[in-house]
Amino acid sequence: MSSAPRVTFATAFRQTRMFTMKNLTLVAAATAALSLATAVLAADNAKPNRAFSKADTNGDGKISEAEYLAAVKDKTEEAKAKTAFARRDANKDGALSADEFKVAGKKGEGEKPTERKRKKNQD
Repeated sequence: MSSAPRVTFATAFRQTRMFTMKNLTLVAAATAALSLATAVLAADNAKPNRAFSKADTNGDGKISEAEYLAAVKDKTEEAKAKTAFARRDANKDGALSADEFKVAGKKGEGEKPTERKRKKNQD
């Protein structure tokens, strides 16, 4: 006869339960990490969408030059705003799509390198 280790029901149950608890712990940790990452990404993406919706006063899904100028009137001069709008209107259709507007929200995007240097020196 072979001398195989004797496995009782109790031993098998404990080993299975421990294995299951390890799996549950790993799954819970992975789920928490993914949830946190999703929440952070959603928060980053929500800011431009909220600003876009606020600037799109007629709700047509685009921001016209007039809407853009009205949205930034307290933040910048009209001439600079018109230049910024023209630079960000990639397809030159006279309106900013959500994607074109998101680029406008990123710091330094759409600016010439000399403008970034000038701004950095002013700060």
